Amino acid sequence: MKVVELRNVYKIYRTEYYEVRALDGVSMDVEEGEFVVIMGPSGSGKSTLLNLIGCLDKPTEGEVLINGVETSSLNDNRLTELRRDTIGFIFQTYNLIPTLTALENVELPMIFKGVGRREREERAKELLKNVGLEKEMNRKPNEMSGGQQQRVAIARALANNPKILLCDEPTGNLDTKSGEQVMEIIRHQNEVLGVTVILVTHDPSLAKYGDRVIRLRDGKIESVENVS
Repeated sequence: MKVVELRNVYKIYRTEYYEVRALDGVSMDVEEGEFVVIMGPSGSGKSTLLNLIGCLDKPTEGEVLINGVETSSLNDNRLTELRRDTIGFIFQTYNLIPTLTALENVELPMIFKGVGRREREERAKELLKNVGLEKEMNRKPNEMSGGQQQRVAIARALANNPKILLCDEPTGNLDTKSGEQVMEIIRHQNEVLGVTVILVTHDPSLAKYGDRVIRLRDGKIESVENVS
């Protein structure tokens, strides 16, 4: 089953003086349970592509379908519901709320979904335990290492049982050991729990984690390769 479909997608930024084609006619599919790594140099369109898949932006032309739903025609409320119920985000800069504890950060998406206090607290504790942070639940982000903060961010991304996990340079701010730990957690979600993963990176060492590697250049797909 295709969970992501892009059909001849363009994202064009125009000013009075020039035009930038961040995406230039991209078509691609992602199957349920796949782990896809998207690579390319700076300015190739990687983050733009991820933002369109994550319903954070809309294409200038073309279609983006998530679970068969064409997203460009959805209003803001429906897009918010789709992101909340279907997609989990992991960012390079963690994006944790600094005034909240790790536990409270993980609970936050469930609050927006209307999950009761006891249920969301139990799930948040379970998720933090699964990423090895059962002893850090009551710490705030500034009391944690970068690797620990990223694991909190992963737990938060998984709070509402997303079908799709979007990862934007998830190891970009981490040392090698912490980066490997984070990637093993992400791979576990894919291999054991069947979560579809789409990961954007400039780091070639992360290609080994994917089923496929899609390389972008100048807003176009340059190559697609299966990882043996």
